[in-house]
Formats: sequence, structure tokens, C-alpha cells
Amino acid sequence: MKKSQFCLNLICLGLLLIPVGLNGLETKLSGEFWVRWISEIAKRKDSNGNYDDKLVSNYLSLERGYLGLETKFTEQVKGRFTVDIFTTDKTYEYQVYSLSDGTLTSSTKSGSIDGAGLKIKYAYVDFGGFIPVKDMTLTAGMQKVYFGSIYDWSYTLIGKAPSDEHKVVNSSDLGITLNGFFPSGFGEYQLGIYNGEGYKKIGANLKENTDFAYLGNLRLTPIAGLTVGGSYMLNTVGRDKNLDGETVNTSYEEQKLTDIFTRLAYGPVDLNCEYIVKNVNFPNITDSGKTKEYSATGISIFPCINLKAYLPYDLQLVGCYDVWDESDRLETDKARSKLNAFTVGINYNFLPDETDNPAMQLQLNYTDKKYDEDKSHSDYADGKKDSSQIYLQLKWKFANTL
Repeated sequence: MKKSQFCLNLICLGLLLIPVGLNGLETKLSGEFWVRWISEIAKRKDSNGNYDDKLVSNYLSLERGYLGLETKFTEQVKGRFTVDIFTTDKTYEYQVYSLSDGTLTSSTKSGSIDGAGLKIKYAYVDFGGFIPVKDMTLTAGMQKVYFGSIYDWSYTLIGKAPSDEHKVVNSSDLGITLNGFFPSGFGEYQLGIYNGEGYKKIGANLKENTDFAYLGNLRLTPIAGLTVGGSYMLNTVGRDKNLDGETVNTSYEEQKLTDIFTRLAYGPVDLNCEYIVKNVNFPNITDSGKTKEYSATGISIFPCINLKAYLPYDLQLVGCYDVWDESDRLETDKARSKLNAFTVGINYNFLPDETDNPAMQLQLNYTDKKYDEDKSHSDYADGKKDSSQIYLQLKWKFANTL
């Protein structure tokens, strides 16, 4: 396993050097790193079987380490390659074997046993002018998923975009997209075909799903400071029939995903609002005791107040109210829940570069998560799944032309 990981590292590092040797007009090296402290309190059973608040997490991590190259081959053809280096998240699965009474058994484990993980976040090429439509670009490769706020989420909050946090879509995926802009800055649009499996799967897990995902996204800016838009995606998870014996796969699901997005930026205030609908159908389930279909909905309201113009320091006050509702599932379904989450925080931006963009950002967030008992499975009763987190994060970034 270590040998495989070492080979993967060599391949990725080699790919990083490819653009340098292709005589591009310009190559830019960039990096962004997030060093994070996380402290979490949640309920756990004590020796008497009662649930009490306990400190369940308290650690430092390199949450993300993005290292990338952007190469301009011509004025209209550009490439980007970015790897994600991290010390958290599970990176791969491996087998653990044990011999007992002459019987060899195995179990699947997940995790990083080498101290750090590596993922390919982006690996794509933009072809401008490939299609004879003004301001349209064809993009091919591992790229952004243009759904809701996920593709331009700036992480002003430490947490993920709502559609990423609630696992509605992946932040990047292998695919082909058409990206265009309307005249006079009126807006943008994207049409895409993706694998539909994201960027984290490797090896035998890469193509569990043989159907593509189809995406359409529209953003309009009717007046300065106001943006409205919507996204729609058709996706499937798993195979309709298993390869061996063509038996029916009961975990196969069909998804219809919708996102409505609004942003209002006026003076120091930037307000983002998002509404998500995830319709899921399990066509192969015949058991009346299992959820055959359900509709999940999410609401996110995210204000940010920039105090730079009023203080000697570049400070931002941030907050978020987030609801994720899967109470449409059967009452016996353990995934049935309704989450209410509140986040407050402050950002300090410092070390601005020559363009006045800060090279570093210090972030402090507090999040409180509570589940509605009346709309959740019995496992969530009495606040058993409720939790609170404190995040302190230092982000730093750089970009240089080689």
C-alpha cells in the first residue's frame, strides 16, 4: 500500500511539471494552505448509559493544501492542474487480514497510514474560440461543478458551501462543460456532462455509476450588486443492476437536484441566500418498510459585513443560518432528520500584496448544531446528535509567474 501511495505521489508531482516543458506563453505557480484547530463538544454515553456533553475532538490539522499550476498555451487555450494535500479525511481503503483457527478472514479499513493524503482537485484545459460563439469556452477534465454557490464559494466562512456540506453535489468532477458570458456583464451560464462521482474515488470505486450526470446553471446580474440564479442537475448513484448475475441493486438511486441562489452586495454588506431541493428515488426498492423516495430541502442565509472602511484593520463579521431537512423519509429510517445550524465568526485579513489582496487570513468560527426531535429519527431524541464546534484557522496563499 505504501508503494502504491509513493507511486501516486510521483505521478502527481510529474504532472505538475508537464506544463513547464510545453513552451506555454505563461505559467503561474500558486498555493493556498489552511492550518486549522478544531474543538468539538457532543453528547456521548457515560458509564451509566446516560448522554452527557463531552469533548470529542480537539486537534490541529492541515485541512487543505492546494498546490497548482496554471498555464497559458495560447491566448485562448489555458490549462490548470491543482493537487490537494491534507492531513485529515480518509484517503483510501485497504484490507486487514487475520488468521484464527485455520480460517483467514479480512476486513476493509479506511484512512491515511502515511501521515498525509493527496487528491487531484483540478486537471482541465479551457478551449476558448473552439465553438464560434462569443465569450464561450469549452472546458474538459477534472473541473468545478457549476451548481449553486459551490463553484465560487470563497470560504469567508470556514465551513463548506451548503450543497457541499450536505453532500448534494461534489465540488469538482471529471466532465466536459460549456461556459459562457452574456453581453454587458449581464450574467453567465454553464452546461455540463460529468461522471457524477466527484474527485475522491480511485481504483475499483471510480466507476460504480455508468450513467453520466447532466447540469445546467444560470446566473444573472440585472443591476449592479444583485445576482440571481439557478442550477439543475440530473444524477444517479450506483448501478441499476449489479455486474455479477445482473441482480437488482436496491441501493441504486436517481436524483433530481435544484438550487436557487441570490446575492445582494451593497456597501459593506454582502448577503447570500440559497435554497436547495434534492429529490431522490430508489426505483428498485420493493420493501414497504424502506424509504422508496424522499425530498430533502435546505435553506442557507449567509451575511458578511466588511469593516475595512471603518476600522484601521481589515475585519469581517460573518454569520450563517443553515437548515437541512430530510424529514420526508419514513419515520423508521435512521437517516430521517432536520438540522438547524447557526454560525458566527470574525475574519482578520492581513499582509496585502501589491494589488491589495491579503496573503493571509485568520478566521474564528463558532457553530451550534441542533436537530428537530419531531422531524428526526428516534436516535436524535433528547439532543443525542446535537453538537457545537469552535474553529480557528490560518489561511495563507501565494501566486507567482514562472
